[in-house]
Amino acid sequence: MENIKEIQNKCKDLSILYVEDNEKVRLQTSKVLNIYFHKIFLASNGKEAIDIFNNEKIDIIFTDVNMPKMDGISMIELIRKKDINIPIVIFSAYDNTEYLLKTIEFGIDGYILKPFKLDQIQSVIEKIIKKLATVSVQCSNTKLIDNFIWDNNTYTLYKDSKHIKLTKNETKLFKLLSSSRNILCSSEDIEIELFDDNYNDNKRVRGLISRLHKKLGTHLIKSKYGEGYELNLEE
Repeated sequence: MENIKEIQNKCKDLSILYVEDNEKVRLQTSKVLNIYFHKIFLASNGKEAIDIFNNEKIDIIFTDVNMPKMDGISMIELIRKKDINIPIVIFSAYDNTEYLLKTIEFGIDGYILKPFKLDQIQSVIEKIIKKLATVSVQCSNTKLIDNFIWDNNTYTLYKDSKHIKLTKNETKLFKLLSSSRNILCSSEDIEIELFDDNYNDNKRVRGLISRLHKKLGTHLIKSKYGEGYELNLEE
C-alpha cells in the first residue's frame, strides 16, 4: 500500500460525487474522503446525484444503496448508460447477495461494508487510481469508421494519418462526444456546450452535423432517435 502523501498527490485534481441519505453519515464520511480529495460533491439521494453528474465533471462516484427518491442501484444503471468507465464504489451496511450481483452487473469498482476502516477506503482508492491511469492511456485515441481517428490529447481529427481541419464548433462537438462521461449526448447537451446563448433550437445542431458529414464524406456522428448523438466508432 502506498503512503498517504503519494495517494493525496495523485487525487488532488480529481473530483468525486458522494451520495448518502443519512446526514450524519454523509458528513462523517465526507470528512474521511476529504483526506484524499479536494473537490467533493454531496447528494442525499440518487436523483440529486444524477443532476450533479449531468452538470459537473465527476471522476469517481461513492454511493450508498438504500436511499429515498432514487436508490443507488437505479442511479448506477442510469449513469452506466452515459459512462461505462467512471469508477463507482458502494458503501453499504448490508452484505446483501442480491445487491452484490446487481453491482457486478453494472461494473462496480469497490464494495465497502459499514462501518469501514480508513485502510479499506485507501485500498479501493489505490485500485481506482490505477484504473483511471489505464483508461486514460486507452482513450488517448478514438478510432472511428472509415479510418478516421480522433486524438483526445490534441483534439485533432485524422484520416489515414492526415490532419483534417475542423471549425471551432466542430472541434467542440468531437471533444464533447469523445469525453468519457458523454458517450451519448442529447441536442440540449450539445446546444449548451457549443452555443453561448439561451436560444434552444436543435436545428443548429442538425445543421452542424449535416455540414460536417458533407465535408468529411462520411457519417462520423450518428443519432439515436429520441436519445441523442454519439460517435460512429470502428467495429
